[in-house]
Amino acid sequence: MKSMSTRERLMINAERLMAKNGIAATSVREITDASDANVAAINYYFGSKNELLLQLLKARFDQLDANLLARLKAAEESAGETPVRVASLAGAYTDALTSLGTDSTAEPANPTILLIERAAAEQEPILSQAQDYNAPGITKLIQLFLAAAPTLKRQDLGVSRLIGLMFSASVDYMQVMNASGPDSIKATAIRNYIAAGATAYLETVSQAARADA
Repeated sequence: MKSMSTRERLMINAERLMAKNGIAATSVREITDASDANVAAINYYFGSKNELLLQLLKARFDQLDANLLARLKAAEESAGETPVRVASLAGAYTDALTSLGTDSTAEPANPTILLIERAAAEQEPILSQAQDYNAPGITKLIQLFLAAAPTLKRQDLGVSRLIGLMFSASVDYMQVMNASGPDSIKATAIRNYIAAGATAYLETVSQAARADA
C-alpha cells in the first residue's frame, strides 16, 4: 500500500473496515490509522466519512456499469436480429452486480459485496445517490428492456423502480452466495426469481400503458 496515494489507501481501507464491521461502527480514526494517514485526511480528501462512502460506492457502480455494458453487448450479439429476452437482461444485471469486486482471499471475503449489503441496510439514501441511471450500461439495459416491450416508453417503464427491485433482489442473492457458494440451489432459485420478476414487471407495466392509451 505504500506505493498508493493517501486517497487510494483511505478508500481501500474504508471499504475493508466498513464491510467487516459496519458503516456506523467504523470510525474515521480507524480508517486513517489503517491508512497511515492523519486523522484529518478524510475531511481533506473527501469532506466527510459519508462523502468518502459515496465516492467509494460511485467508483464501484462505475465498475458495475462497465461490466454490465460488456455483458449486454455480448447478449445482443448472441441474440442477433431478435430482441434480447428480459430474463437474459435481468441475468446480465445480476451477474454484473454479484461479480463486482469478488475476492474470496480478502479479509473479509468479497468486501465490495459486503459493503453494498451494509449500505443497503444502513445508508440507503447514499446508496441511491451512488447509482447513475444515465450511465452507459444502465442506458443500454433500459434500451434493451424497451426493445423487448415495444409498446412501452421510458416514462412508462419506471426506470429507478425496476432497477431498484432488481438491485434489492440481487443483494439477497449476494448474501446467499456468500453463505452457500455460487452453485447452491438457493442462489440459483433467487437468480431465476429475479429474471421472472423482471419479466412480470414489464408485462404488468405494458398492460397498464395499453389501458391508459
